[in-house]
Amino acid sequence: MPGFGPLARIRHAISPQISYQYAPGVRVSDAFAHAIDPGGLSNRSHSDPQQTISFGLSQNFEAKLKPPPGDTSSTQEPRKIRLLSINTSGIGYNFEQAKQAHHTGWQTGTLSNTFLSDLLPGFQLQITHDLWKGQVGTDSAKFSPFLQNLSASFTVTPATLQGLGRLLGLRPKPAPPPAPDTTSGAQPAGRSDDFRRYQGGTRSPYGPGGPGMGLGVGGVGGGRGFTLSVAFSSTRSRTDTTPQQLHVPGRQTTTMNLSFSPTRNWSATWYTSYDFATRQFADHSLTFQRNLRRWRAAFSFHKTATGSFSFTFNITLTDQPDIKFDYDQNTYVQ
Repeated sequence: MPGFGPLARIRHAISPQISYQYAPGVRVSDAFAHAIDPGGLSNRSHSDPQQTISFGLSQNFEAKLKPPPGDTSSTQEPRKIRLLSINTSGIGYNFEQAKQAHHTGWQTGTLSNTFLSDLLPGFQLQITHDLWKGQVGTDSAKFSPFLQNLSASFTVTPATLQGLGRLLGLRPKPAPPPAPDTTSGAQPAGRSDDFRRYQGGTRSPYGPGGPGMGLGVGGVGGGRGFTLSVAFSSTRSRTDTTPQQLHVPGRQTTTMNLSFSPTRNWSATWYTSYDFATRQFADHSLTFQRNLRRWRAAFSFHKTATGSFSFTFNITLTDQPDIKFDYDQNTYVQ
């Protein structure tokens, strides 16, 4: 199908998966069955025939990108990306079971759909439905899809934002040239107002803006960018009919993990989780790490949903890890 915007063409591919299994029924003689099971408790003297067919489906939406504007000499194949991938779990039907009284032959109780995309690295969405109200495979069960589980996760980095910008046709503007310094004529040769400084105990120079300017996306701080990971999970059941059952802690939660390096030698990580049933944060965790030449220091703060708090500090000699100093403090809520 034709594309739009930066997409030249879009292709929709469908891949069905069909499998068939057959196993004949087997029965042993009564004398042999009595010899191996005199009491007749195991009921292994025979097996019913099985004739099962299952059907699954996989779909892919792929796009071919347009070449950059003005590029008419490129001989490379246009880049392809996966816009969306949908994988549907299989549904099974047993023909032999359908011949039995009060049975329908359906064997699959739940159906899952998984969604993936290259537009957002690490993105995954999974939706699971309970298909039957009642015991699956019986004539008393009613087909009534019920959302049983939903989980989603994705990761965002500077490369993710840049990739989305390029996909939408956005290009970063080149930095303007610095304005000429009309006051530097009075300065001695080789000297300027922006005197070269050094960061901490290292010999790594940084610019006049100082450390910590930006998150390392090409800025002057010397950091290494950031990584943000978000996950959401929701679980429920058909038997959740009372408010107490609907608001059980842990049924609907989200977690977030953020890590970044504001400077070359500093790194930070923040983790938290939120429970929508109790409407409060389950826990917080904050960690800072600092490289000091041959030493590494770590500061960690952790708080739980009950209010308990802990602080740990560790400094280690990287050449000799046995040379270290540890400190921890814990506060518990009664």
